Amino acid sequence: MELRHLRYFVAVAEALSFRKAAGRLSVSEPAVSQQVADLEGELGLKLFNRDSRRVELTEVGRVFLRGARRTLASAKEAVAQAEEAAAGERGRLSIGGIGPLVHAFLPDALARFREHFPLVEVTVLNMDDRTQVEALANGTIMLGIGWAGPNQAESESLTATPLLRCSFSIACAEHRWPAKRGRPKLSDFREDNFLALSAETSGDYMRLVRTVCQRDAGFEPNFLTLGNSLESLLSMVAAGRGVLLGPQILFRHPTAGVNFHILNGAKEKFKMFLMRRKMPEPAATVDNFVKIIAESVLRLRTPVEMISTDLGQLTDERARAHRRSRKER
Repeated sequence: MELRHLRYFVAVAEALSFRKAAGRLSVSEPAVSQQVADLEGELGLKLFNRDSRRVELTEVGRVFLRGARRTLASAKEAVAQAEEAAAGERGRLSIGGIGPLVHAFLPDALARFREHFPLVEVTVLNMDDRTQVEALANGTIMLGIGWAGPNQAESESLTATPLLRCSFSIACAEHRWPAKRGRPKLSDFREDNFLALSAETSGDYMRLVRTVCQRDAGFEPNFLTLGNSLESLLSMVAAGRGVLLGPQILFRHPTAGVNFHILNGAKEKFKMFLMRRKMPEPAATVDNFVKIIAESVLRLRTPVEMISTDLGQLTDERARAHRRSRKER
């Protein structure tokens, strides 16, 4: 039995005429009669009483009609949902990111994505870059937002699209470097402790700080692992326990007792990437979210640069075009 048999049967049952059903289906009357006969033969049941003057459903046919309608409606709904999934309007989206680094733009992107695509189930997991790469490989997440990007071996299965870049800043106690002294250099803090979370949870961050200190100021930082969150580390900074180095996007809100300084003499800026698996048919939900997150980055008040030409061209006009297409449908 095929859906075609059910469509032909329902058309005849509703019109109670093979001729009218054929007109509705835009096929010949003999074709309709043959499909109904094939259906009755396959079921071994008589669905219609018919003679030269009239056609009527048997009691078996009346019961079968209810089920046939439900089946056709379910099939239609399944097709509609598949089309929505193909357009990224239905389905799932799982994202990995480092909480403090993405907080500047991710909440805005998620809110706007839900506004445009309410049928997509979104999950966000806090994980460092290495964990993101592993999660992308095993399918736990569909999009990663990190700063390290995949290495050479991983790049064969993953793509990393630059999202943004910004200056490095340092957070220190107000008395350590008053704002009136101007912008410091990283070398001015070579004798300070550099605060971090535990090595188990912030290994990537500590490697980043070590690289920046060696590259831009020629010294090995002395790490002091305190606190279990960005907020707790900033409290330790205010207390004079050490300094905190990070991208400017990390330090967006004033903190009592702490000054934030953009560093002079940095040889490179901090960069963030969008990572995803290379697939023959990329998930449309990811494509749609990438457009929206690019727009959220462009809306940031914190000075950042969009460093991907493709992402930089994704403006609010695309979102407006999407909304227009949805209304037209």
